[in-house]
Amino acid sequence: MNVTLRQLQAFTGVYRTRSITRAARELGITQSAASLLIQQLEVQLGVKLFDRSTRSVQPTLAADEAFRAAERMLGDAQGLSRRMHDLAQARAGRVVFLASAGAASALMPLVLAKFRAAHPGIEIDMRDVAADDLVPRLGTIDTEFAIGSVEGEFAEMTVETLTRGRLSAIGRRTADFAARRSLTWDELAQQPTIAMRRETRIRMQIDQALGAQGKHLNPTYEVTLINTALAMTAQGLGLAILPATMLPADQFPTLIARPLVRPAITRPVSLLQRQGRTLSPAAQAFVATARAVLAGAVRADIGRIKLLLAE
Repeated sequence: MNVTLRQLQAFTGVYRTRSITRAARELGITQSAASLLIQQLEVQLGVKLFDRSTRSVQPTLAADEAFRAAERMLGDAQGLSRRMHDLAQARAGRVVFLASAGAASALMPLVLAKFRAAHPGIEIDMRDVAADDLVPRLGTIDTEFAIGSVEGEFAEMTVETLTRGRLSAIGRRTADFAARRSLTWDELAQQPTIAMRRETRIRMQIDQALGAQGKHLNPTYEVTLINTALAMTAQGLGLAILPATMLPADQFPTLIARPLVRPAITRPVSLLQRQGRTLSPAAQAFVATARAVLAGAVRADIGRIKLLLAE
């Protein structure tokens, strides 16, 4: 038995109006088409739904029972249609994604605020993890994408660079440090420094770039988390060696970044997705917001560097 929504619409219309003509008008079909839908439904259900005469259409007891069920079914179908429309228009849904700890702390709050303002009906589940855990965890848990400092090629994944951050010396806003346009790595070596541990990707990149020029980084402190380095810097324990994009100005208003040169090194913030997996409309909207916000952050960072060089 294949009861159609159109048959149920015709049935409930006739039941409410007690008229095939009025029900047909509501549905935008002919009277004969509405009558045929009722006849087909009666055959499929095996019961008579209406007693018809030349003057009236009266529902039977079976129609009284069927009406409540038909209304529920039509309500469910309409609810499903509305829900799917909201999902397609990114007015509802849920976004589950991974973010590296640094990106989650420094970059994602602004992205989340912009997205929440534009899409208040979408639930967001951000899971912050160490950068080195992004790839293995994206492949094993139910998340749609990941955002963090990762580059290179990974099996069955796509990597898109959203922005790049200049490796910088981050320190307190003292008069001497604020007056600097940049620091060389040799100059940095004369200062107390706070760097990420050797096993982290950012440290590996630094050691490789410096090693190519016969240089060596010997930091005063080594830490695992970016926020730890920034908190220590805020206490005056040394200059943190991090991408400028990893400095959340609102959280650390006393700190500023000055680019490191000779050599200049950049770190990406990338979007990772599993190949062959289509993002939900909500996730697509979130990624679009992230692209726009991070592109704006890059423009602001370039503007600050140009201003420093022009002083």
